[in-house]
Order: sequence, then structure tokens, then C-alpha cells
Amino acid sequence: MEAQEIPIRFADLRRVATSVPSYIKEFLGVTEPVTLRLAIEDDFGVCGLDTESLLLQFGEQYQVDLTRFDFTGCISDESTEYSCVLVLFLLPAFLALFLLAWTANIIAAICYAPFGIEKARLMLRAGIGNPAIIARTLLFPNVRPRPQEKILTVSDFVASAATGYFVKRENVRFILAK
Repeated sequence: MEAQEIPIRFADLRRVATSVPSYIKEFLGVTEPVTLRLAIEDDFGVCGLDTESLLLQFGEQYQVDLTRFDFTGCISDESTEYSCVLVLFLLPAFLALFLLAWTANIIAAICYAPFGIEKARLMLRAGIGNPAIIARTLLFPNVRPRPQEKILTVSDFVASAATGYFVKRENVRFILAK
């Protein structure tokens, strides 16, 4: 997708680029400096309704139209932590699953070895990856990689304040007007 060109005066862009991080810093009550590269959820630990509240208040403060952007996948659910007791009960089951998969794949690799070493290597690699992914997904469902374009950053908020509608920073290119 090609970036949309937005003409803007330098003074306006500078004003927005300094006021939006200050607004986010004040809204979240953080003490460390807020830079444009920081991710709202990952770096500040804000998720769910807190992120939604930030977006709504930001939209009101800077007259940003939030209806034009698809926020699907941008706002994580409120994190629910599993108790250590649950993890202790489930861990032996997942270790057994891991060992069973490894054993099955080692046997398959030995059987496939006469027919080609590449198939044997492929079988061994499959035994490492699949149980680990299953265990991570079941034990820690809230820890999931997100596509980079779905992560909201401070620079997205700055770009949105400058354009008047919510937009990802990567999707706009500011052209300094005279």
C-alpha cells in the first residue's frame, strides 16, 4: 500500500509531535520520556478498555475521526493471568506431549533415514516445533506475536492528530508546505 501524501506546515507538525507524546504521558501517568517509537500496549502495558479509553479521549482532545480505521487486532483483551497452581498441573501433561512427539519423530526419522537424510531432518525439526507451539498457546494464550502493522505506537497518534482521522504512521507521508 502506497503512503498517502499529506501537506502540512512544519510548525503544525512540530506542535503535534510535541503535544501528543506529552498528552499520552499525562494520560497514562508515566514518568519516563515518551518517544514516537513506543508501542501503547507493549511498552506501557495498557490493554483492553484502557487502550479504548485512551483512543476515545485522544479523539476528543485532538478532533480525530476514529471511524475510518479498523482497530481489529490492535487492542488486546484484558489479560487474565493463570495461577501458578494451574500451570503446575498442566506442565507435566505438556512435557509428556513434548517427549511423545520427540519420540515419535525420532522413530520416524530413523525409518526415513534409508530413504533420504533430508526427510529425516525434517521429521526431527517437526518434533521440536509443534509441541512447543501447542504448549505455549495453551499455557500462555495472551502472549502471542502480533503483526507489526497492528501495533499502535505514539507515532500513529501523532500522524492521526496531524491528519484529523486515525491512521497508521506508515500509511502517510508528510510533505512540508510553504
